[in-house]
Amino acid sequence: MLTLITFPASFGEPSHSPFCVKAMILLQMSGQPWQREDIANPSSMPHGKLPVLRANGELIPDSEFIEGWLTEQGADFYPDCSSEQKAIGHSITRMVEESLRLTLVHDRWLHDQNWAHIGPLFFEAVPRPIRKLIARKARKSVKAGLMSHGIARMSAEQRLQKVDNDLNALEQIIGTNDFMLGAAPTAVDAAVLPVLSMIDRLPVETAITQLVRSKGWVKGYLQRGRSTLYGDLV
Repeated sequence: MLTLITFPASFGEPSHSPFCVKAMILLQMSGQPWQREDIANPSSMPHGKLPVLRANGELIPDSEFIEGWLTEQGADFYPDCSSEQKAIGHSITRMVEESLRLTLVHDRWLHDQNWAHIGPLFFEAVPRPIRKLIARKARKSVKAGLMSHGIARMSAEQRLQKVDNDLNALEQIIGTNDFMLGAAPTAVDAAVLPVLSMIDRLPVETAITQLVRSKGWVKGYLQRGRSTLYGDLV
């Protein structure tokens, strides 16, 4: 049986990480039997990150490579989609994971009120005497990464504008469809749903959360997506 090595569940989501949830959804879509193995520290994993799929003695890192491996095994994550739709799906995934997701990371790690809830949960497996030290170092590292990217250098208004731009683009793509590329979910939804859902479920409301919740299409998409794609994952 396939084993997905993943971060634990939190705040109503199947995992801390949208990438881990994406991999779970893809495994569900593939129809292959699988099980999860929760760990808190991925330092021994390839790339030092999660998710990682254990398959036939091989460790496959990164949700994109997991999707590729499952596709090689016969999974079809874009049924009835044209080559153009698949290309659009690839572009949507990149936008969500490399732009919209970073606002989630920012508001989790750098928003003090959210961090007061998230920090203790993310690091609860660390021995208590060093827990605060490890969490503080990790938060400093994440902040440095967000500063290097540039999103942490922006004003709150600029970050909000970037999110609005992304959400408006997604709204144009989904139109009146139930899911991003049509009536049925595809691999694109496995990437989009967890990011939007985790923003919606931030412990403390932020301007980004308010913006996401103000979009009528997002509310319907989250209801359908959670019902259809989360299923037994939570």
